[in-house]
Amino acid sequence: MSDLKNALTRIHDWFQKNYPAKIASLASGLSSSTIDDVLNNLSFQVSKEVREVYQWSNGYPRDECVDDWIFYYMFLLNLESAVKEAQTWVEEHEEIARMYKYAGKPVLPICMSDIEFLAVVATDDEQTTSPVVHISEITEISLRYSNLTAMMLTLAESYETGGLFIDRDGYIEKDDKNYAAAYRKYNSGITDLAIERFMKIFPEDSSWQTVQLLHDDLYMSNSYQIEIPPSSLKSQVVNTLLNLLQDEKYDSGFSVVLVLEELRAVDALIQVLQHPNKWVRSRSAFALGKIKAFEAVEFVSQLLEDPDPVVKEAVQEALDMFKNHR
Repeated sequence: MSDLKNALTRIHDWFQKNYPAKIASLASGLSSSTIDDVLNNLSFQVSKEVREVYQWSNGYPRDECVDDWIFYYMFLLNLESAVKEAQTWVEEHEEIARMYKYAGKPVLPICMSDIEFLAVVATDDEQTTSPVVHISEITEISLRYSNLTAMMLTLAESYETGGLFIDRDGYIEKDDKNYAAAYRKYNSGITDLAIERFMKIFPEDSSWQTVQLLHDDLYMSNSYQIEIPPSSLKSQVVNTLLNLLQDEKYDSGFSVVLVLEELRAVDALIQVLQHPNKWVRSRSAFALGKIKAFEAVEFVSQLLEDPDPVVKEAVQEALDMFKNHR
């Protein structure tokens, strides 16, 4: 049994034991031939993991599910509904279709709640896994899990350890500490996925929105205390961002500094303390204090003589954070 099927079985068994009503109408799985027939309607390929999920269960009819949420706060879409939704996204006019893509690739929704989705990214090879992304009600796409297997293992372990639980009103709630432990265990490589997406789309779109996407993804992974180890990929991103700050036409330096903060790029932040823009200098100083970069205290202190009061205030806040963290 694969890790994915094992995780799905654990989720099913937990609900069967504790809240059987929530899975009473969960459909049986589909045959391989039926899954192939439905997926053939897509103009792109999806990973083998998708087939494994629908061999396990065909979810719930979209129009009939009220609160049968077993995947955190979402329910499993049946495959036909999922494919129809994806076809709509692909076939809409160019602007809309572009909004439903992750790093240029279309996505297939798997889970849904109201008008929010969890979706898997198209693959070039059926055997290759792909990220699970969250699509918000305003069609912002952000990373959520490394892949479907990581998602289901995270949820299975969270239910079993109390990271996820059902409250007295029947809604799924989260214990942050226990859920984060399970999330870190199975999604340790998610920061690399965020960085890879940025490096892929940045050459074509160097706008602040692209930088913001990276920030949002890194902020999410940092919220689960996932470390970003040194790597050539991380160095490439840092150098790319530093070069962006040197571009006089680029006017969103503040957002760049936020990403450097999430990357814990101490050397880069120290370098940016000398930037001509006061907002960049002030946020760099604040960021160094926030991430407890004690090796930067001397460099931050030098900005106490900065002529701009905004910078001086940020520097004082940073120095106060250094003192409080010692």
